Amino acid sequence: MLGLIFGVDIASGSARSRHPSYALAILDGEQATAFNMISRHKLIRLIREQRPELIAVDNVHELASSRRDLISLLRQLPMNTRLVQVTGGERQEALTRVARWHGMTFDRLNPMEEAEACARLAAKGVGQVVCAFEDRTWIKVSRRRSPGRGGWSQKRYSRKIHGTVKGRAREVEKQLRESGFSFTSRAVEGLGGYIRCEFVVEAPRERVPVKPGCYEDAQVRVEGVERPRLQFLPLQQRRGYIIAGIDPGTTTGVAALNLQGELVDVTSARAMSPADVIEWIAARGKPLIVATDVFPTPGAVEKIKRSFNSVLYSPGEAVPAEDKIAMARQFGYKNDHQRDALAAAVSAFKKYRNKFSLVEKKAPPEIDPDEVKALVVRGYSIENAIAELVAAPAPERPEQAAEAEGPADVVQVKDHNRQLEEQIKTLRDYQEELKSDLARKDQEVAGLLRKLERVRDQAYRETRRDHEIRIRDKEIERLRGLLRAERKILRRLKSQRSRLNRTERVEELKGYRRLKPVEAFSKEAVVSAGERWSIGRGDLVLLGDASGGGPHTADLLVKMGVEAVVSEGEMPREAEEYLHGKGVPVLMARDLELSRIDGIAFVDPENLERVRAAWAEQMERQSKEKKTRWLESMIQEYRVSRKKEEKKQSRPQS
Repeated sequence: MLGLIFGVDIASGSARSRHPSYALAILDGEQATAFNMISRHKLIRLIREQRPELIAVDNVHELASSRRDLISLLRQLPMNTRLVQVTGGERQEALTRVARWHGMTFDRLNPMEEAEACARLAAKGVGQVVCAFEDRTWIKVSRRRSPGRGGWSQKRYSRKIHGTVKGRAREVEKQLRESGFSFTSRAVEGLGGYIRCEFVVEAPRERVPVKPGCYEDAQVRVEGVERPRLQFLPLQQRRGYIIAGIDPGTTTGVAALNLQGELVDVTSARAMSPADVIEWIAARGKPLIVATDVFPTPGAVEKIKRSFNSVLYSPGEAVPAEDKIAMARQFGYKNDHQRDALAAAVSAFKKYRNKFSLVEKKAPPEIDPDEVKALVVRGYSIENAIAELVAAPAPERPEQAAEAEGPADVVQVKDHNRQLEEQIKTLRDYQEELKSDLARKDQEVAGLLRKLERVRDQAYRETRRDHEIRIRDKEIERLRGLLRAERKILRRLKSQRSRLNRTERVEELKGYRRLKPVEAFSKEAVVSAGERWSIGRGDLVLLGDASGGGPHTADLLVKMGVEAVVSEGEMPREAEEYLHGKGVPVLMARDLELSRIDGIAFVDPENLERVRAAWAEQMERQSKEKKTRWLESMIQEYRVSRKKEEKKQSRPQS
């Protein structure tokens, strides 16, 4: 039983006024109280004082001229007061027409009677509730006053205000956590606390226990999160006609639209049985049409259609994915199964949309258009459907006349029995037809199962063949890669061979000697060059960068048996002395006047012998100098030791 209901209608002539007046009918049970020509301010005051359960209007824009004004009005209403538009949601019907459907009449030129009619219709559960807010709540804790500018105590005052805001924000957070709500928060920190802190709670405003208000230096605002667009929900969930779209499969999608093409609900779930689908659809209305986007129609959809005795809709061919997306986009969906179910329902609605529009134009006020639409979908013409619904029932005979007629005539009873026997015979014939159809269907199913088995075998063979082909293709690609690598190595070796042949011809024609290059004086470079150029006994080596090496690196060249080392830079002294000790000359490239052909260095044997002879003379000279220095040092040591002995001998005599 509904409580207090306010019926509101705008007064004649004040719709365009800046300060409109309203007629108010307060319905408490069956008793109605009238208030004529009250201002908007007084209307809101009465609403806040008496806290009605419903506010019924024929058009919400009579209370607010714009969406922003309507949102502002809804924020002023008490928490549990709902605004109802009795003429429908986005697609409205005339108030007089809705009233006739429910056996009511009123003077449409009298605002008071319109207001009372709105209230009584809402009391019967007629209308759509205006929903402007989501099931989320926004809470803001902020400063109640600004800290201002300047002054010796400004920072201390700011810390006090920001500390109060932070403390109040923590209290709000504690309340939300104790209530078990899911929420997110965002705080802007200031000196000593928070400048502001905002919470978004995943719950409707009426369930959130936080109260707005001012607390010392902080203030708290609590508001519902505004929807992107207004939503209208039925005041009373009655089982009206719907169009059910079904996408069968492992994951089943189900969608329901009303006969105005508006979304009632949509869902999808794994392992959803036909019984679960039937229960879900029945909870949302009477399915006039059961639609699917699958062709041919699956047996599960046929079963659901028979359960409701509905009309089946199938597109007759596969629907492209682009068309499904275009049809379902306006409603929104979470996955492909919901999309396909919505597309099936929308496709069915589009098929009958023009007929539904004609029904709404032609249906008389006293008839519910949805009932006419139901008959039209089942094959009636619009005129026959209307005639079927407006046909007056046969008048009841008076009780006395019935008694005077006495028992029915025997002939009439026999005729009636004969009709029943004919019906029984017809039903039995129909039963036989169904049995034969069932046997034929069983044969078709058996044939299809055999065909399915053959298709599965063929698919398995094709899959196995494709797998083997993929393995073979991978092996071919691997071998091609190896072949490319080998060809690359072969080209490089041919190029090296060609260069070697050219250098050998130069050596033969001009008598020059070739120097085998080593890029750097390191173990890795020496080993790599030895493998690449086949450095061996009697070869000349050209060091590109002689720095960095030591005796160990020089020993590698000695073990290779090189005749001489030609350096393009200064070699470390230790390495050079090691090579000299092993009898390997270290010559400077600048002294040899090298010639280069294709990057290979050559030296004239005469220049080589000249520089080597100079090196040998230098080594001999250095050896003599070394021996001379050694001999002088020995003589010097002998003289020093003789002087020491003479001093020792002279001390006792004195």
